[in-house]
Amino acid sequence: MNGLKYAYGELLTDIAKPFIIGIFIAGIITFFFPDDLTAWANDHQFLSMLMMLAAGIPMYVCATSSTPIAAALILKGLNPGAALVFLLAGPATNAATINIVKNIFNTKALVIYLSMISICSLAMGFFIDWIYTVSGVQASAVVGQASEIIPYPVQLVSALILTTLIAYNGLFNMKQVAKHAHSH
Repeated sequence: MNGLKYAYGELLTDIAKPFIIGIFIAGIITFFFPDDLTAWANDHQFLSMLMMLAAGIPMYVCATSSTPIAAALILKGLNPGAALVFLLAGPATNAATINIVKNIFNTKALVIYLSMISICSLAMGFFIDWIYTVSGVQASAVVGQASEIIPYPVQLVSALILTTLIAYNGLFNMKQVAKHAHSH
């Protein structure tokens, strides 16, 4: 019982905000980004990875919010390697972490930290692009296809349940905060 309470209460509350932000940003990307990123990303594979690295390092995105963003970018034609660079570098770094590493250690440690994250992210990005090239699979054709397996009514009911749980937990937490504030 405690596991269910944790999963559908505390854990869901913890991931709700970044999840909603990620879905919102993914929606903006899907609506506003041009559909022809494929040609540019294929012609500029390394540049697209560097751009995603530059976007991911200073931005504070957790894995929960970066996943729908990366999926939306792949649907718009971004090469999967560049999306992986964003998925790896974004959650591993942010402005606060960079500042803490520099203050606790030193600038040399910060340079090593960021260099290793950058090198490993780029290497994995090239590796995943190589796998897609060798296998002949186009990532944008694969992303989002799993939804076809699940009937639409099940998808709709699941979305409504998730929305209800998030709203309930949000309201419950606001009541707990208000109750706690009145008791002090």
